Amino acid sequence: MGQQPKNFPLDARLGTVLGLLELVVAYGGRADLAFIARELQMEVDQILPASKAAELLGILEVQDGEGVATPLGVKVSKSLSKGKKKILKEQMPSLEPFSTALKLAQENPEGFRIEDLVNKLANSQNLVEYSENADKLFELLMDWMIYAELLSYDGDTGVFKLKQRKHTSSSST
Repeated sequence: MGQQPKNFPLDARLGTVLGLLELVVAYGGRADLAFIARELQMEVDQILPASKAAELLGILEVQDGEGVATPLGVKVSKSLSKGKKKILKEQMPSLEPFSTALKLAQENPEGFRIEDLVNKLANSQNLVEYSENADKLFELLMDWMIYAELLSYDGDTGVFKLKQRKHTSSSST
């Protein structure tokens, strides 16, 4: 049986995580998180969700209060948007609530609403935090899963679906 997915911080915003990574890389791949918080005009505890998220994504390690960019993190930092999306798309399915959202989308080709995901997450004791914060959960999906092109969202119907791949005639072999 596979490893239990790790829980992604509910307050981790994509822009803050990528911004944190960019600053660490800009400072030579290692930087004090308190210093970075000051640079971003934030409190240290405000960047903790971002540093935890970056660790879970495998792009940053936190050692003795310092953020250290991993080789994957340096690759993300140097990548254009398409490359960043590809790497995040590979990392996210092993993390909750993204894992459950993808399973729900695969089980329901017509799509799912945030309420469906909340109900599914509520059934698992270690995922209750997500189900109790539906608004933040929605923001998390919009922020991360739409950016990484794992899901699409229809604002008119409130439905998330698996992102459909565009078929092109060119091949990338």
